[in-house]
Amino acid sequence: MKTMIGTDISYYSLAILLSLVLNVIVVYLLSKKFKFTKYEIIGALVYENIGIIVGAKLLTYFQYLEQYDKFNFVNLELSSYGGAIGGILCLIIFCLQFKKSFKDVMFLFISSYPMMYAIGKIGCFLVGCCYGIEYSGLGHIVYSNSLSAPNGISLFPVQIIETFVFLGIFFYMFLLLRKDKFNWETLGISFLLCGLGKFILDYFRGSHEGVFLSLNQVISLMVILIGIVISVKKRKEKVI
Repeated sequence: MKTMIGTDISYYSLAILLSLVLNVIVVYLLSKKFKFTKYEIIGALVYENIGIIVGAKLLTYFQYLEQYDKFNFVNLELSSYGGAIGGILCLIIFCLQFKKSFKDVMFLFISSYPMMYAIGKIGCFLVGCCYGIEYSGLGHIVYSNSLSAPNGISLFPVQIIETFVFLGIFFYMFLLLRKDKFNWETLGISFLLCGLGKFILDYFRGSHEGVFLSLNQVISLMVILIGIVISVKKRKEKVI
């Protein structure tokens, strides 16, 4: 299937905004299962969103330092891993400052992260950023007016694949939380799935050509390791 796509950079901004709004909705739907007041939820969301935006922009800046003449926060693009790291760090600060359970905060907020990433990838697909390798097989795409992707070249639809993969991980986590079956072991499995998904799919990005291991893949390996450690540790504790 060959698709010609005309793009506009505003689609990406809309996708990011939608992901943040959906995050609020998901947290609200799950919040009744945790002992937080309305004001605590709002406060945690403020901390988290600040961390997501600042973290996403800072990692982009340091990752592509040679491309920037100066630090311009507004014009910096967003890094998914930077956003996740920043959001989690700010939630940790929230827990320490207000003496809230780290476990409950993590369980309440963490399931939204794969969903936010998946929605963000739709924005990437529409504008052409994070485009795939050259590929002319089934499902390939061709951009006609992209500011980021090469126009007129058949590309692998890696952004769409990422969207489906991470939506699948999100629904896995969300349904377990709704059924009160989410625990540290399943959190570890979720980390493992996210890291593995990012690691493998990064090979299909155009930016990966000529690169042995990208920064995304290095971080993915750390996420995979964290997931394995959490899962194994909690499984052993259950056996004991």
